[in-house]
Amino acid sequence: MSDEQQKDDYSVNPNQKAYDIPHQVDHEVNVVKIYFAKQVPKMTWETKEETYTVKSGGLVSDVKKKYEKKGRRNIKADKEDSIKLTAKESVKITWEEEVQAKKTDGSPDFDFERINSSTIKKKVWVVAECQGTSGKLSVEIHENKLKNTENVYENPVKFLDGEEEKSKIEFTINGTLVYAKEITLRPKSDEDLKKLIEKFAKREDVNAFLYFKAEVKETQDTAIFPDDTHEFLNKDNERFEIAGTPCYCNRDITVDEMIDLIYHLRDKQNYKSKRDSFFNSGKEKITAISITSGKISENRDKIKLFTDEMNTMFKKFKIKTCKRKIHFLGQMYLETISFTYTYESRDSVPDNYKGGVAFQGRGMKQITHDYNYLAYYDYVNNTTHYDTYIASRSGYESVGECVKNRPKAREKGLTEAFYEDLKTYAKNISENLFHAFNSAGWYSTIYKTATIKAMDNGLEDSDVEKVTTAINGGQTNIAERKNYTKWTKEFFKYDTECVNK
Repeated sequence: MSDEQQKDDYSVNPNQKAYDIPHQVDHEVNVVKIYFAKQVPKMTWETKEETYTVKSGGLVSDVKKKYEKKGRRNIKADKEDSIKLTAKESVKITWEEEVQAKKTDGSPDFDFERINSSTIKKKVWVVAECQGTSGKLSVEIHENKLKNTENVYENPVKFLDGEEEKSKIEFTINGTLVYAKEITLRPKSDEDLKKLIEKFAKREDVNAFLYFKAEVKETQDTAIFPDDTHEFLNKDNERFEIAGTPCYCNRDITVDEMIDLIYHLRDKQNYKSKRDSFFNSGKEKITAISITSGKISENRDKIKLFTDEMNTMFKKFKIKTCKRKIHFLGQMYLETISFTYTYESRDSVPDNYKGGVAFQGRGMKQITHDYNYLAYYDYVNNTTHYDTYIASRSGYESVGECVKNRPKAREKGLTEAFYEDLKTYAKNISENLFHAFNSAGWYSTIYKTATIKAMDNGLEDSDVEKVTTAINGGQTNIAERKNYTKWTKEFFKYDTECVNK
C-alpha cells in the first residue's frame, strides 16, 4: 500500500485513472459507484532500444523476429527488412515494451479491478468513485440474506482495517474522484471467526451475499446517489459473493483463484515459454477454452467456462474437500501436460494401448484403452456393453478383439458397427468440455474407487503414489505428480487454512 493510501482519508493517488466519471459539479457530492476490487498493476508502453550484432549473417527481418514476444509491439530496425547482414554487422532495434507504470515519486502505480466474489479471511479493496470536494463518505457492508432464513452476519458486517476491527469505512472527499481502502473480510477475534464459519457451514451453499450502504456527511453540498436506497451491489447479478470458509472445502473455486493457481503452477515449474498457453495444443482440443493469444488473465471468459465446469463436476462426484481437490488438480495438471492438452495426440501408440491409436488418452484424466471408453459410454448412456465385454472376452483382449472374435458379444450388440461408433464417441472426451471433466470425475470416483480412497488418506508423497497407482496402474511421472500436488497444496494454504484436515 502506498503512503498516500495509508493516510486517514484513504484517498488514492490523485493521478489514479478513474473510468466513466463525469466532471465535478460545484456544490454537489455525487456518489457514482462503490465496489469490491483487487489492485492490479497499471501498465504503460515504454520505448526501448538495443544494438544487435549478428554472428553469421542473415536478413534484418530475421533479427527483428528474435525480439518478438508477448508484451512487445512496434518492433523496428534502422535498416530495411530485406537487407542482408554480414557477420559481425550491427543493427539497431527499437520497440515498445509493456511495463508497470510509476507514480511521480517513482513507486509502482496501480489500478483497481472490480471483483464479484471472495472468501472469508481474504484481503479485498473497497473502492468508491465519488465526485465532490467536501464532506465524508461513510460506507457500511451489509448482508442480504436472500432465501436464507437468517443472516450469518450481524449487520453492519465487521471487518479488519489493518489490525483494528471496524464496521464502517470513511473516505474524506477532497476532489480525488477515486477512493480506496484495503480491508480483511473477517472479525478480529478467532472465536468470532470460528462462530461465523460454523454459521456458514449450516448453509447448503456455504456462502453469503454482501452489499454497501453509504451516506455523505459533514458537507453543505447536495449529496446525490444512484437511487433513494443509497445501496450499491444490491441488485440481482450485482451482489458480492463471499464463501464462508477460509479453505476450499465445500465451496466453488473462483475464476480469480483459478487464474492465480495456473500462474502459481506455471511459475513453480518455470514454465516460461508457455506461461499463458491454455489447452491450445493437440490434434483434438476444446476450442471454447483454448487460449492462443494474450494472457490467461485477459481471457477470463474462457477460464470461467473451464472453472464453472470443473466446479460442477466436483459437486457431482463429491470431490468437495481440500484434500480431494488438491489431489485431483495436481494429477490433472500432469495428465493434461500443464493444462495444455485434452488429447494425447500420438500418431502411433505402444502395444499395450488396448484398441490402438483411436483410444489413446483423452480428457482431464487422459482416459486410455477401449474398455475404459466403453465403460464411460455405458455410464453416460445407461447401457451394459461393458458387462457384455467382460462376460465374453478371453483373457485381457481388447474390446475390438472381443468384437472380432466373440460371436456371443456381437449377438448382444457389441458389433463392428458399434465399435466404429465408439471411436467417434471417444472424441467427445477430448473436444467437449462437459465430457472432458465428467469422464475425469467418473473415473476418479465411480469407476476407480481406489482413487478417491487414496485421496482421502492425506497429502504426503506416499499418498500421491497411491493416487497415481489408482489412476494409471503405475508410477509414471511420479516426481512431477508429487511436485504438482505439493504446489497445489501450497496454493490452497492447506496446512494453515483447511478446516477439514
